[in-house]
Parts: sequence; C-alpha cells; structure tokens
Amino acid sequence: MINIFLKIFFFIFIFYFSNAISLEIKWIIDGLNEPESVIYDKGSDAIYISNINGDPLKQDKNGYITKISVNGQILEKKWITGLDAPKGMAIHKNFLFVSDINKIWKISINSKEKESFSINDAGFLNDLVADKNGTIYASDMFKNRIYALKNNRLNIWKQSKLLYSPNGLLIEGKYLIVACWGEISEGFKTEVKGTLIKLNLHTREIKKFFSTRPIGNLDGIVFNRNNGYLVTDWMHGKLLTINKKGMVIGTKKINKGAADLEILMHKNLILIPMMKNNNLTAYQLN
Repeated sequence: MINIFLKIFFFIFIFYFSNAISLEIKWIIDGLNEPESVIYDKGSDAIYISNINGDPLKQDKNGYITKISVNGQILEKKWITGLDAPKGMAIHKNFLFVSDINKIWKISINSKEKESFSINDAGFLNDLVADKNGTIYASDMFKNRIYALKNNRLNIWKQSKLLYSPNGLLIEGKYLIVACWGEISEGFKTEVKGTLIKLNLHTREIKKFFSTRPIGNLDGIVFNRNNGYLVTDWMHGKLLTINKKGMVIGTKKINKGAADLEILMHKNLILIPMMKNNNLTAYQLN
C-alpha cells in the first residue's frame, strides 16, 4: 500500500513540475505610467504599450502609447498622446485599436492619425481582440458585456451575468476565449474568482471549459507555445499556465498588477506590463 501511495505522489510531483513555468528576466523598461497592455506589430516590427497615467476612469487626456523595439529600447515614449485611460489593444492591418474609458480608438500606425467610436453607457472597457476579418471585440468588466466594432459601427455583441466581469480576450477557431475577473462585490473585489469561458462567434452561446473551478482575478490571455494558454492574475501577481480543459497546470509568482501580456514566439519572450511597478518586464522562456 505504501508503494502505491509513493508511486502516486511521484507521478503528481513529475506532472506538476514538468508544467511549472520557467522564466528569467531578459530586460525591463522602467519609467512608464500604469502600463496596462502591450502588443507586438509584425508590420512595423515594434511593440506598443498603453499607459493609463492617472485615474483609470477619469477623462483627463493624460493617457498615452509608448513605442519600443523588440530588444527593449524606447523608440518614442509618447508615440500617441491625448488619450484618457488607454487599456487593451488590438491590431488589424495597419491600424492599432485601443480601448479607452468610453470609446475605442482607431489609430493609423503609419500616420498616427486617429478617430474614435464612442459608447454612451460604458462601464469599464478593458481588453480588445481582432478577428481575421477586422471585427474588433471589446470586453466591459462592469457591464458584463462584449462589444463588437465592425464596419466603423460599435454595438453590444453579448451581455450576460455569466460573463463574470470579462477581461482578457483571445480568438481561437470559432470561439472567443474570455478570461474572467470574477463576480464583483464592490469596486474590483470579488466574491468568487474568475475562470475561463468561451463564446461561439457564430451563435454567441456561452460554453464552459471542462474545469469550472475559480482560478483568480484574470487579466490578460495569450496562447502558450506548448499548447493551452498563459494568463495573468492581476490581484495575486501570478502568471498561470492553463491547459485546454481550463485547468491550471503551472504557476509563476511575479508582481501584483501584472496586466495584459503579449508573447513573442520568434523571440521566445513573454512581455508583461506591471501596473503597480510602472514598468514592462520581458521574460525569457526557458
């Protein structure tokens, strides 16, 4: 009997540590102002960082976008200015889309010209993702909504309490994968932590993953190079490895305020904005 338990323990040990996240810091960019999101653009071979720079719900025109190189050099700290509290970003063709307090910006990467699409009763606009046809999906944590910007028209695409304060967005095949913050009780505090859910892009039906166990206050989500997803937990300062069943199979403690991340497969890098530390940290995947 003892041998059986030892074998079970051994296999659990091997499973856990074979899925642990092994990272080392490659470089850090300090001097940012509440960086919330980061995205890589293949066309310009540059990285863009959204900086809230103040109250995340105040229309103060202090927000800006920073442009850096893939090697961690600042090209233009204030590449775009005049935004309020920019957060999630998405890129389609030569345009950078940015969520703000009550609008989505569309910015030309080549000319820097920008236009906006407003939402009258937005709660807390957060992440963005673009599909292959150029439709931009946006999450609204406080209103439990997903918006869609299509053909320069912005509408509510899905609204449901079952979205559990949607935050990070990712498109995978026919599904919109949503990293949920959780059931909010007051401010950003949650009674129940968030998990991953998926929405059918055609029927808009909400579908649960195999595992529905609460995971954390989830923020950004990207594909993991080894299958599954990498997800940040903002409140608890963690980078989570989550498999296709929605189960956490690896955890890396980083810093509280880890926000909307990006992965550069060709550089073997994970980029994580650290809102509390006012920096962007690049981790080398080992």
